[in-house]
Amino acid sequence: MANEFNPKHGAMVVFPFKVADATTGESATDLTNDGGASLVVMPKAGSIVGIAGAASAAITAGTMTLTPHKDSVEFTDVSLPTAVLSSAAQESYAAVRPRALTFDAGDVVGISVTTTTTLDPTNTLDVDAQLYVIFDND
Repeated sequence: MANEFNPKHGAMVVFPFKVADATTGESATDLTNDGGASLVVMPKAGSIVGIAGAASAAITAGTMTLTPHKDSVEFTDVSLPTAVLSSAAQESYAAVRPRALTFDAGDVVGISVTTTTTLDPTNTLDVDAQLYVIFDND
């Protein structure tokens, strides 16, 4: 986890998540962190500003879409950042301006994955993902 102070928007923190042995037809399945939890409780109000992901092996068919969520519900904002992994992109990231996807202290955030039914390889593909948040200045 990294922490960087930004005088305009506040401190940035990166939360790591992962999915092991991804299968075809996943639908908004929560990724987990190293402790096995699928959500991180926010200690302070802020906003999600980015998402990134990388596959452990070459994807030869289909796609995996990584989406940030709050309280296990994917954001629906038009500026929603999604990272899409495919045969053309084994790594992906997306960013959004601060304050577009907000959360309050006590809210829980995370990352979910949706896969196509044509995903290959399946049952052996691991993905590491990161969720970037900025906490509000007091």
